[in-house]
Amino acid sequence: MIFSTMEPEAPDLDLLEIEQKCDAVGKFTRAMDDGVKELLTVGQEHWKRCTGPLPKEYQKIGKALQSLATVFSSSGYQGETDLNAAITEAGKTYEEIAGLVAEQPKKDLHFLMECNHEYKGFLGCFPDIIGAHKGAIEKVKESDKLVATSKITPQDKQNMVKRVGTMSYALQAEMNHFHSNRIYDYNSVIRLYLEQQVQFYETIAEKLRQALGRFPVM
Repeated sequence: MIFSTMEPEAPDLDLLEIEQKCDAVGKFTRAMDDGVKELLTVGQEHWKRCTGPLPKEYQKIGKALQSLATVFSSSGYQGETDLNAAITEAGKTYEEIAGLVAEQPKKDLHFLMECNHEYKGFLGCFPDIIGAHKGAIEKVKESDKLVATSKITPQDKQNMVKRVGTMSYALQAEMNHFHSNRIYDYNSVIRLYLEQQVQFYETIAEKLRQALGRFPVM
């Protein structure tokens, strides 16, 4: 077993401390697994809305405005040419926004979802790892009976505790590495997501400002 080749440069742990560390890892990874799955579910729903119903709503607004401009143009009144042109352009703006909305998930949500899929895979490995640790802990707990029945020596028991302690240090080292990567990855991907969202809404705001500028203040 790989743990037999490890010699942690740290004091031996007692069984209670080992069990507490193992439980803490299990609690965190289960909670994070739930959080990752929730974000994946919400992200998938949002992606569907952005590529389906939401663009269609903007398209409907755009077409309705252009239809209204067409109706106004049929009045024969000479004083509304600028208004009708402005309404038509506003309608086209909403159709452009529909396209932006449909494309946006590829620029930001995609990367957030990919990160979560990766961590979902990582987290799926932890139940087996923690199960192996708990199994080893239970064997140590049973060692008193084995010593009492002379099936193992007190030194054998001490060696078992030491091996489980080594496993605990290995698990903690793995978790430290996991947390370090997690902090970097989620900081990077959520930062990217927000940067792209800001750019997205600024683009929409600029298009709306241009459309607004075609309407004179009366």
